[in-house]
Amino acid sequence: MRFESNMGQGKSCSMWRCSVTAMRVVKSIEHAKPVSEVVMDRELDRIIKLRQLTPLFMPIANTRERKVLGYEALIRGPEGSPLHAPASLFKVAHRTGRLLELELLCREASIRRFKYLNLPGKLFLNVTPATLLESDFQCGMTLDLLNKVGFDAERMVIEITEQFPIEDYTLMRDATCHYRELGFEVALDDLGAGYAGLRSWSELRPQYVKIDRHFIEGIDGTPIKQEFVRTIQDVARSIQCQVIAEGIERVEEHRTLNDIGLVLQQGYYFSRPVAMPKQLEENLFRFSNGGAGTEGVGIPQDLTPITTVRPAIDQQTQLCEVERIFREQSDIKSLAVVSQGRPVGLLSRETFLSLYLNPFGRELHDRKPVSEFMDSNPLILEECTVLAQVNQQINQSDASRVRSDFIVTHQGRYLGTGSIFDLLKLITDLQLRNARHANPLTQLPGNVPFNDEAGRRMQKHEPFVVCYLDLDNFKAFNDCYGYERGDQVILLLAQCMKSCIDDSRDFIGHIGGDDFLILFGSDDWLERCRRIQQLFTDGVINLYDADERACGGIYALDRKGERAFFDIATVSIGAALPDLELCRSHHDVSVLATDAKRIAKKQPGNSLFINQRRWLGGQAGVA
Repeated sequence: MRFESNMGQGKSCSMWRCSVTAMRVVKSIEHAKPVSEVVMDRELDRIIKLRQLTPLFMPIANTRERKVLGYEALIRGPEGSPLHAPASLFKVAHRTGRLLELELLCREASIRRFKYLNLPGKLFLNVTPATLLESDFQCGMTLDLLNKVGFDAERMVIEITEQFPIEDYTLMRDATCHYRELGFEVALDDLGAGYAGLRSWSELRPQYVKIDRHFIEGIDGTPIKQEFVRTIQDVARSIQCQVIAEGIERVEEHRTLNDIGLVLQQGYYFSRPVAMPKQLEENLFRFSNGGAGTEGVGIPQDLTPITTVRPAIDQQTQLCEVERIFREQSDIKSLAVVSQGRPVGLLSRETFLSLYLNPFGRELHDRKPVSEFMDSNPLILEECTVLAQVNQQINQSDASRVRSDFIVTHQGRYLGTGSIFDLLKLITDLQLRNARHANPLTQLPGNVPFNDEAGRRMQKHEPFVVCYLDLDNFKAFNDCYGYERGDQVILLLAQCMKSCIDDSRDFIGHIGGDDFLILFGSDDWLERCRRIQQLFTDGVINLYDADERACGGIYALDRKGERAFFDIATVSIGAALPDLELCRSHHDVSVLATDAKRIAKKQPGNSLFINQRRWLGGQAGVA
């Protein structure tokens, strides 16, 4: 019995211990996390407690203005940590329900660092939709932080990154409207990828939309992607939204986007994310001038032919007086409003009639000043204006602005008004004329537009320098590598020139083959010429094969049909400073420049000869 009892007791204890162990194993299986997740959770907790977050900044470039629009803040965990990469960091935070906590710390770190570095432009902060609907949306913690740091809310852009779908668009709309009311702007990231689609764009109405890098990568060789970007631009323009292209890594992508007209760009081409950003190098914008065929509208144009000189009214003028003017002068579509001779607004006949045709409109508004009803932000242009810039302004305006007039000034003071339809016709005619006479390869203005521009400057006695640019050793290159690669050399020189001129003062002409002319209004024209030569030298070497690069040139047949060695291609420039009192026409200018170029060609390598003869009867000399 004792034996049996002992055996039974031993068996019972053994079974109990096994049962407890089994329960523990099951509980462990059900509730314990993998070791890797435990480690990650502890690491996240440590990072949050110690605030071990490092903000990096990536510039967003405005290629038209050649400056930084702002910086996108990107967060990194500690070096060597398994949560150093942002993807891992935010994945663990989302899994553990600490996403909002982490994002708020990231915002604080980014804002404080941005302020400390005194970086220019706007700060783009990545925010997931879920956190916008949390407590920060209700209590305004971000705005409180901005007030403490002393950072202007108008410089902040909330960039919505859709890692997860938006399930409640009504709440999301309310959240983004709340931020806009506080002064923030809103951007939608990665349009065309994941959940960031057209519905999010239409519902949230952001000020900026970023095109996903998929549509930017290789865009220079993919017409479908180019058409997609153009379509997005058209939609964005119609709802007054700005488009940012991200993921630009190659100069060819940058150049193609410039040609399309997309000016806000971001990517490794400009800079990788860094802790202490530096000013973007000017060389990065060497291909950032306007698209093909726009050089003619980059020169200041005289608006006098489409300007109607008529009296303006003071901003305190009562509407009853406006009614009298419109009644007596039926041809007037609008009245300029001035203060001390300077325009402050525009009142259209259409706006006036909408007031007076309402019931009791006359009785309600007769004695009110025009300042209460005028358009206080009309299009105001100086009588000599760069039409390319005006064209961009009009394209970004709403339809009511296009139907209106514009105001013309002389040195800031009111001169008269003009019809925007006449202005658009002037721009279109100029573009069509330049396109008709443009070089088919570079799309630069040819002989006719160039001669017209030279004649215009001579007539107005606007001093200029004319430079004749010609390639050295180009024929040998063309014979060796063929016309297709030869065209690349010509395009390279055209791009170098575009990047070095001032659109508003200088004019490029491509008069055939590898011959180019520049009318310089810029005072530093000599420095610009040297920069063109240097940029070309840096770029053309890459168009030669490796063996030719190594030996510094190529072997080809010379003009006598004999095999000879030709150095890497260079640029010869002949410059002339015509005397506008003694030169009779653009033909005289052309002769002076051609003489200078001929002498420059006799010098080896990159050369520049300045013709001392300023008119055809003058004496030539070397400078």
